Amino acid sequence: MSSIQTTQEDILPEQILQAALQLYLKHGIKKVTMDDVSKVIGKTRSSLYYYYKNKDEIFEAVMEALVREVINEISAVVNTVDSIEDKIRAFCLSKIKTSEDRKALFVALETGMDADEISKHATAMITIHKLLMKQEASLLKKVLSASAKSGEVRALKPKEQDTFTFIIQSGIRGIKREMSHDNDFSKLNTTVDILTAMAAKWLKE
Repeated sequence: MSSIQTTQEDILPEQILQAALQLYLKHGIKKVTMDDVSKVIGKTRSSLYYYYKNKDEIFEAVMEALVREVINEISAVVNTVDSIEDKIRAFCLSKIKTSEDRKALFVALETGMDADEISKHATAMITIHKLLMKQEASLLKKVLSASAKSGEVRALKPKEQDTFTFIIQSGIRGIKREMSHDNDFSKLNTTVDILTAMAAKWLKE
């Protein structure tokens, strides 16, 4: 197999997912078909079936790619700072930013859905949410382990790590939800500062 062929085979799945994502934003999931995606990328429908059995698999792949993208964004910001407190703060603020940046996508996804379709979609999104939570927790645990290794904070037992990451994740999710309801993020930085200061203090006890 030539290097050109290999490159093309690597690129096509990404093209499929990007095309599907743009169609979701424009039409919602319900109206997007395999034919629609194939037309956008200029390939036959059989080319899509080589990678994905149906449009549900494409949707799942789009969401999984989105999770990777979000984690990469959060990780990049976290890696720009050094102290454990700054890293937790960067994680919290980046988690909210990545969520807000993609709000339009999640609104668009349900366009034109009836109650049954929304229910099915909700089930799929729960799976994606769990994947995102798992990846976020993994990132936080790496930060905790590195900080413990450097002597900045005490080493946590596995159950303590699990509890700590859950508190940070659920805490910042709750903060975002409440501020979103009022459409007022003016106190976000102060709120996150308090949360991270409390977390860092506990880690250093």
